[in-house]
Amino acid sequence: MLTRKHLLAGAAGVLLLAAPVATIADGNDKERSPQGQYRHNLMEVVKYSFLNVMLNLRGEVSAPADQIAGHAEALATAASMAAGAFEKDTRGEDGATDARDAVWENWSDFSARLATFEADTAALAEAAQSGDRAAIAAAFKKVGGSCKSCHDEYRKD
Repeated sequence: MLTRKHLLAGAAGVLLLAAPVATIADGNDKERSPQGQYRHNLMEVVKYSFLNVMLNLRGEVSAPADQIAGHAEALATAASMAAGAFEKDTRGEDGATDARDAVWENWSDFSARLATFEADTAALAEAAQSGDRAAIAAAFKKVGGSCKSCHDEYRKD
């Protein structure tokens, strides 16, 4: 038997699927191309996973070790998809982007930096599995350096 709750849930699902991709709430009101939105969403996973590991390392929040490892694993998984998300040159597409043209003009350097980022996040995920806070902190610092390396060269302010 269908209840009002089921009907509302179904209607909400249809509305979400029918909504333009660029208007899915990302909190910044930028209209992006579908590919740009995909990249942005993936990098948001990176950002929030990184921040959750950081909050735990700083002692600002307390989460069980398996949750820290879960955030590190989410970060590593998203990092493993980053090159594929940027591979398509979207400079000619309508919509906002945080990526500089240099991403595609210097693809070999950019993709090499992403490969380093992927390796660094995989090492963080492995360290997080161990529960050794010193190892996690050292690996986390390397990930931060990888992030900064790309952002300095390839991300708009």
